Amino acid sequence: MRQLLVTLILALPLMTVSAQPDHKSGDSQSRKAMGVWKMTEELELTENQAEKFFPKFRTHQDAVDKLREEQRKSLKSIHESLKDGKDVSDEDLAAAIKAFQKIEASKISSRVDFIESLEGVLTTSQRAKLMLAPDKMRREAKENIKEHKKSRQRRQKRDRW
Repeated sequence: MRQLLVTLILALPLMTVSAQPDHKSGDSQSRKAMGVWKMTEELELTENQAEKFFPKFRTHQDAVDKLREEQRKSLKSIHESLKDGKDVSDEDLAAAIKAFQKIEASKISSRVDFIESLEGVLTTSQRAKLMLAPDKMRREAKENIKEHKKSRQRRQKRDRW
């Protein structure tokens, strides 16, 4: 009995540690879920609209994620060179700029095609809000970060005494 009790006492902390979520993937997934929730709220989607909108939205997001990954890969060699303190050649920089420009153009084209594909699914006002949504979300995130920093500074100031 005592041995079982000792085993449980030792195993319980290990079980809780292993049950903790993976923060990197968890943060990404929770951020995406928050984005979906904010998008639904911002666009004021009906159930019928949501059923048609979100499959297209997910497909679009997957395409944009692939473009971002491609962009990250295209800049990796330059990033590593600079990180190692090496100079970047003119040819490498020109190639990276060309790849960056191509990928950015693809992102814009993809976004325009996505918004145009929603004609008949969303109203004109909802599509306009969708175009403005990323900038609005970025602005709100910046404001939240500023507010968080201010509250942390107030807390630190208060705790000094």
